[in-house]
Amino acid sequence: MRDVVIAGYLRTAQSRARPNDPARDCFHKLRADELLARLLPELIKRTGIQAEEIEDFIVGSALGVSEQWTYGGRNPILLANLPETIAAKFVDQQCGSSMAAVQIAFMEIATGFADIVMVGGMEHMTRVPMGGALTEKGAVAPNPRLFTDPAYRHWDMGNAMNMGMTAEKLFAQTDSAIKPFATTRRSKACNRSSRRSSPMA
Repeated sequence: MRDVVIAGYLRTAQSRARPNDPARDCFHKLRADELLARLLPELIKRTGIQAEEIEDFIVGSALGVSEQWTYGGRNPILLANLPETIAAKFVDQQCGSSMAAVQIAFMEIATGFADIVMVGGMEHMTRVPMGGALTEKGAVAPNPRLFTDPAYRHWDMGNAMNMGMTAEKLFAQTDSAIKPFATTRRSKACNRSSRRSSPMA
């Protein structure tokens, strides 16, 4: 396997998602693919490579629907006016799509499939918000049987598709496992602290 290095990185500033009050999001007038496309030429310039040397572009997103549909990863490349010779792909791995894209790029280079791979990630939750709005518009259409059929109840899709509920469920499952460890550590810390404390009259 070949050694792999990250030659550079760049990101936009962050702005809070405000789907119910878009004007308060400084990026509300720009689509996610447009934001990403603005970064790519600058990143190429900073790394000193030639755009023609890039063999693959991989973009990750949790919600590759509506205006975040990427034409198999190609839209940001086209919007950045980069060479059509750059292959592209889109990755959706809940909830680590951009990290998965980096891992795929690593494997491509390490195994000799490519020499230079560019990776991007995008999410614009003011313009493409998570939740019921996408379902109502038909942009996301989960199979209802996963929610209603008793044969699939063990997947707990109501919680699985809600990050907040997922966090609560994971905490409940792990709390009993970590509590003895946490209590032991706290007890040891308190004992050390009391030994160091000088007696007071």
